[in-house]
Amino acid sequence: MALFGLALAVFALESVLLPAYPGRDMSRYLQAFFQLGDHVPIYPAVLNTRGPLAALGVALPLEGGGWVAEIWLALLYGLSIVAWAKVALTFGKRAAIATSVLLLVHPGYGILFHQLSSDALFAASFAGWAVLVARALLRPSRLTFALAGAGMGALVLVRPGNQVLIVMALLPLLLRVSWRERLEWIAAFVVPAVVVAQSWRIYADLRWHDAVTLHPSTGLFALAFLLTPFVLPVTWRRPAFAVVAVLVVVGVAVKGVPGASPGQYARSLVRNESNQFLYRSFELDRIMSPDNGPASRRLAAVVQRKLLTREPYRSYGVDTHEFFASGSDRVFGDLTWAATPTQLSAATREAIRRHFDTFTSSIGHTLWDQLANRPVYAPENVSTKGSAAAASASGASQGPGDYVVVRGRRLPKPSEGQPIPASAIGPLLWTPGGTAQEVWTSATEHRFVFSNPSDERRYDELNADVERLAARVPTRSGAQSVVHRWNQVSHRYPPLVAWLLIGAVAFAYRRPRKALVAVAPTLAGLVVIVASALVAPAVPEYAAPVAPAFMLLAAAGVLGAPASRRVTWTELAGAIAGVAAIGWGLKSYYDVVRPYFAGAGAPHDLAVFLDAAHGVMHGVSPYVFNGDSTFAYPPVVAWLLTPLLLFSGSTAAILWTLLSIAFVGLALWLLELRDWRCYAFAFVFLFTRSSIHLGTIEPLLLLAVAAAWHWRDRVVAAATAVGGAVVLKLFLWPLAVWLALTRRLRAAGLAVGIAVGLAVIGWAATGFAGIGDYPGILRKLANEESTSSYSVVALGVRAHLPLAAARVVAVVVAVGLLVAAALLARDRTRRLRDRDIATLTLALAAALAASPIVWVHYFLLLLVPLALIRPRLSLLWFVPFAFQPLGEAAWPAGNARNLGLALVATLLIVGAAVVPAGWRPSFARQRHPQLRLSPWR
Repeated sequence: MALFGLALAVFALESVLLPAYPGRDMSRYLQAFFQLGDHVPIYPAVLNTRGPLAALGVALPLEGGGWVAEIWLALLYGLSIVAWAKVALTFGKRAAIATSVLLLVHPGYGILFHQLSSDALFAASFAGWAVLVARALLRPSRLTFALAGAGMGALVLVRPGNQVLIVMALLPLLLRVSWRERLEWIAAFVVPAVVVAQSWRIYADLRWHDAVTLHPSTGLFALAFLLTPFVLPVTWRRPAFAVVAVLVVVGVAVKGVPGASPGQYARSLVRNESNQFLYRSFELDRIMSPDNGPASRRLAAVVQRKLLTREPYRSYGVDTHEFFASGSDRVFGDLTWAATPTQLSAATREAIRRHFDTFTSSIGHTLWDQLANRPVYAPENVSTKGSAAAASASGASQGPGDYVVVRGRRLPKPSEGQPIPASAIGPLLWTPGGTAQEVWTSATEHRFVFSNPSDERRYDELNADVERLAARVPTRSGAQSVVHRWNQVSHRYPPLVAWLLIGAVAFAYRRPRKALVAVAPTLAGLVVIVASALVAPAVPEYAAPVAPAFMLLAAAGVLGAPASRRVTWTELAGAIAGVAAIGWGLKSYYDVVRPYFAGAGAPHDLAVFLDAAHGVMHGVSPYVFNGDSTFAYPPVVAWLLTPLLLFSGSTAAILWTLLSIAFVGLALWLLELRDWRCYAFAFVFLFTRSSIHLGTIEPLLLLAVAAAWHWRDRVVAAATAVGGAVVLKLFLWPLAVWLALTRRLRAAGLAVGIAVGLAVIGWAATGFAGIGDYPGILRKLANEESTSSYSVVALGVRAHLPLAAARVVAVVVAVGLLVAAALLARDRTRRLRDRDIATLTLALAAALAASPIVWVHYFLLLLVPLALIRPRLSLLWFVPFAFQPLGEAAWPAGNARNLGLALVATLLIVGAAVVPAGWRPSFARQRHPQLRLSPWR
């Protein structure tokens, strides 16, 4: 209560200097408010884009008067301060006091709560939601996560863009609990979040029907429906899953598959996502042009036909080049009226591909501006703000020289550097009784005309109501000189990036307990800022509402109770190396993905897979020798990638790259790797980058091996993983031997059966086309490429052995490794887990030795023993960098130096996994990390 009173006193002092004033788009929220009770809206666009809670929060206080609005803002300010202090108190009194002081003296945060708009409401709501999230993390249960989910749904009703915060449902994955509990809590978060967030859409759809474009999200409701059984008590879950399954089957049988066909749905999704970037591409980056390609030329033709032949474009001589180069908001509104969503999305994608560097760098600049260069400012003369805005919106200036000459005709110069004085198309109104449109009587004269008088009356009444409430703000004049100084202090106050850096360094060094309580709202704030930076310019009010999360992170990191052990210099050096690896990885994968956005097509291996998938889809054998572009896999691989045929080669490459990254990350997680530095290293190793950059299936194979290890004691799971791995790439057959050697005979037999069964099914689906050519293709490919790879065969040839002798050596080495694995499997002096690791490592080594062809990306499998024996960063994690000089090329030529590097690095990793723990060097001897119940205890 003392803190709440102090916050109110601070706000009262600020209000003497700065009264409440209209915030961003206040009139739009008032328009939405007055239409909430209308059976037929007149201006549905504001209902489509504004949250109902924001409309109520802005308009209801003004109904009571300007002083009521200021009291309302004061209460929101005080409650938000108390909420953040409550979260910070998790880390101790000093952290709570520091967070409170930082917010009370934060000029931008105070200014934010003097604006009547959704921004102050979002700031207060986000603070309350942070309390719910903190409670859920400290006392995890279905109830606490359900409350956090409902709070997230309320944030969407304040600002629709907050829908991106649904990703915070994954927070339970960071808790050290069972997977059952994780799924329960994820479901508990998602279900109420979807219900609350979509309730507004359901209401709008039922009340206003086609007048609005707000329709419930089928995908989100389907997700919530499928997760609902996890929210129920354990005894009810099986019946609930059965009911869900029956309802799904009945629904599909009666109604059919909802929506369009998969291809149409994919194209619709691409179109909708592309249109999210229309505003940035046209108005911010100005990269849309008829010169970009055929889709842009078709859009330009539409503009020429529908817009440039009418006023005011005709009189002002605007051509297609000026139209697209203007970046004008007046022009942008007309463009979205003239063209269809399909035309706009195609031209947007074309512009992004043509100017991808400009597009991405612009997003980066926007993000940096939001984090570092965009403080909140207050208007220094509130009393004249409304008149100034009106003068600005009038279109033409009054100076004697403010004219332009177009084709010998003298016209008023449009304001703000725009090509036209106003948009040719006015607001899109809903007038079921007739029509409403902007009518231009000259180059500068225009008015809105209704065909039905009742529609015009409704429109006039709406404007009158909005003006009545808007006239109540501000209630008095402010102190202009003091506000000017206040804005200067806001400019000099540390930006968000400073608090983020302080908090990150402090958390890395001091390791405060209950860290996730501070990290979670910071991540949520970053999600909000990044999402807005993708589609909108840098606006201070986008980042200011989540700014307290960054200050909380800094205060908790510096003043929170530290862990019992602080970071050593060795660990600090490892953290620096990890951060450097993250930067390297981001740059590397960005360079890979960038050409795909420019239409570069699929990479080498993925292009081979897609060609094969296209062949099997049409009953054509994919087994035709074509050098290093030969498809040498069983048909299952081709069938597996057929869904990517729905997309272009470039889009398929982007999707497969993202999936490959996810496969590697999930595989490392299944291998019980939890050190973030090891993840950073793993993604920059040459064999990882080569696997992902070339579009290979090695990441999927790594995931299969990791799954076989993780569920090695479950017969069906282990057999499925091993059988799937073998049928995807035949050289992994020693994995079945590993199961047998470790006395998992049923799993080994089932794995062989699954591999054979999948192979037969794959061949049968193709009509057994090309099955007779397949062995010959493999032999010919081995003859062509084995000596130019990193195989044991290539090593033998480099040792001046005949090719036949080198192949015999490869077989002998593979058999010897499997014999060694059999011996180690019976070594009772080792722990069971150590025996499993050693035998699995030798089985993988035997697979590499037996394979006649081994490219760089095959060595991705070395991550398995590396992660299992070194779950924390150690010197062994630097060994894979020895592969760096080999290069990523698909045809590395296998010279003696490269072969030597690959051999030595492989032997070091394999040897470290096989040598008994007591024989390992002291610097590498690490215990397996104990799993704690939570990351903050």
